[in-house]
Amino acid sequence: MTLVYLGVLLLSAIGTGLLDLRWRLALFRDAPRTAIAVLGTAAVLLLIDLAGIATGNFKLGASPWMTGFELLPHLPIEELVFITFLAYVSLVAYAGAERLLAWRRARTAERSA
Repeated sequence: MTLVYLGVLLLSAIGTGLLDLRWRLALFRDAPRTAIAVLGTAAVLLLIDLAGIATGNFKLGASPWMTGFELLPHLPIEELVFITFLAYVSLVAYAGAERLLAWRRARTAERSA
């Protein structure tokens, strides 16, 4: 049992949170809406995982990097952290891309004027 994978996920989430803090893209821009979006997306992904587990398509593999702690059979705690992180990083990436495109459009309009 190691905490490597879980630790990497948490470290990545902290890094994403720092980017979010710097540019106020999601959580630090509108916390309630971000929480709803992240938790809603994570819930949908969890339902997909549970369906995959129920049908036998998803199985827990042996990995030396995981804790080995399962919330349910074939559902490691890392999966819950991963899908929550995936939802958050996707939202931050979307908001960042949206802001970058708006900045680019404004710059192009400024140059053409």
